[in-house]
Parts: sequence; C-alpha cells; structure tokens
Amino acid sequence: MATVLTIRVQDPDLEPPLTVLCAGYELEEWRAAALVDDLFQRHLASFALSYTDFESIDGQNAARALKRAAQVVYNTDKYKSRGEFGELILHAALVDFFGALPAVSKIYYKDSDNDTVKGFDSVHIVEQASEIEIWLGEAKFYSDSSAGIRAALASLGDHLDRDFLRREFNAITNKLDPVWPHSEVVRSMLDEAVSLDEIADSLVLPVLVTYDSSAVDAWKYVCDDYIADLRAEALAAWEHFDRSKIAASMRVSIRLILVPLKSKADLVARMHAKLAIYQAL
Repeated sequence: MATVLTIRVQDPDLEPPLTVLCAGYELEEWRAAALVDDLFQRHLASFALSYTDFESIDGQNAARALKRAAQVVYNTDKYKSRGEFGELILHAALVDFFGALPAVSKIYYKDSDNDTVKGFDSVHIVEQASEIEIWLGEAKFYSDSSAGIRAALASLGDHLDRDFLRREFNAITNKLDPVWPHSEVVRSMLDEAVSLDEIADSLVLPVLVTYDSSAVDAWKYVCDDYIADLRAEALAAWEHFDRSKIAASMRVSIRLILVPLKSKADLVARMHAKLAIYQAL
C-alpha cells in the first residue's frame, strides 16, 4: 500500500541504525495535509482502540469507531505541547516500515481523556522468522532535533531502570487483549520469572524524533540534492544520540527514526483540526 511518509535515508550499519522518513512535496508544497489525512485514515483506529474494538469495525460501525478513537486521543484545546500526535506518527512508522503489529494501545487505557501515556509510548511486536521481538517505543514530537534527542535519552534512562521495567511489563501483560493471537506468547516473554537479561534479547526500542527541518524548508521537490541535504542534516542529529548518556546498565537494541517536518506548529494545528472533525462524526 502506498504511504505518504517515505524512507528517504536508511543506514542499518550505524549504531543505533538510522531511518529518516519524510512526506515529500506536491506542487512545490510540503505534503502536510496529505500526511495528516494518511495518518488519520489508515492508522488512527489501530492506534487508539483495543484489538477487539479494532477487529470489530465494519461498514455499520466504522464512523462510530473512528469517533471513539478520536475521542480517546484527548479532549482539550490546550494541545500545542501534547505528545499524542507524535505517538500516532510512531505507530504509523512502525506498522508501515518495520512490519510491526500493535500489542497494546497505551492511549486506549489512559485513566482519563486528557491524561498522558505513562511509560513507553507504544507497545508492538515484530515477527522475525520463528521469533517475536517486543518493540517498546519512545516518541518525541519536537521542533528541535537536539532537544528531542536529549529528551529521548533521558526517557530511555528512566525506562530501563529495573523496577520501572518490571512495573511496565506487569502493566502491559494486564492490558493484553485475551483474544489477540499473540497475547499468551507476549505474556510468557514478559513474565516476572524471566530474567531481564533474557528479556533484553527480545527487546527493541524504536525512538522517533520529529523536528523542523532546514532541508525540508529549503526545497520544493524531491531530488538527489534534497536527499543529500536531508542525509547530512539527519547524520548531524544522529551524532547527538550518545548511548553513553543513557543511565542504565541494560543493553537493548535501539532504532532511531527521524521525521523532518516543514513546521511542527503547522502540523499540530492541522492534526488538531482533523481530530475535531473525527470527534464530531
């Protein structure tokens, strides 16, 4: 299936491996509107609903399900500094480009409409041959890449603490939908009897950081020179991702996903307006 976000830069040999996604241009305009439409039309429901609710969507209840999904995200006009849209972009990126399946919708289980997600921002699995990897995601919806990466490193340090991980694993297993086909496997993998050293072998932490991009702003169409500028910019950002600054002894696989934007402020306004439309269905 065609996607608006496209892989512009991919370097699996870096540590952490780097993926850069961008929406590109249409008629000399960065594709903000198309990106918002794509995120909401293809990913909002699986992002914000439980497995059972998502699987029950059909022609008769589709509009109601989308309305419920939109209502789950938040219900406030104080949205400019919220992170849910970054979590939606992370979910879309993992599903579209890494073959991930949502295990638990963290946002679905918030305590209240305007509460924020606690712990990792997303829980997915990726099937690799006969093995399953558990992908616990961090999303930093920022306009500055350096600030986003600093925040991500701090969050990873907090979240890789032994006690935090045990609490997070308990919360995840308590929220696994019993009819989800992989529920029992994931529950077994995260059982408190299993050593964190063993669990770490199956963990991947995708870290998504958005930022206002000089390269995106300087061009009006995708070409080799644009890709070169984007690569140089992304590698400069990647240089700031210093694993030694993660205050944790647990070693896990990390994937850095950068999403350059024309303007985070403009994208947030567009996504908020689209969310309001879905909430009013």
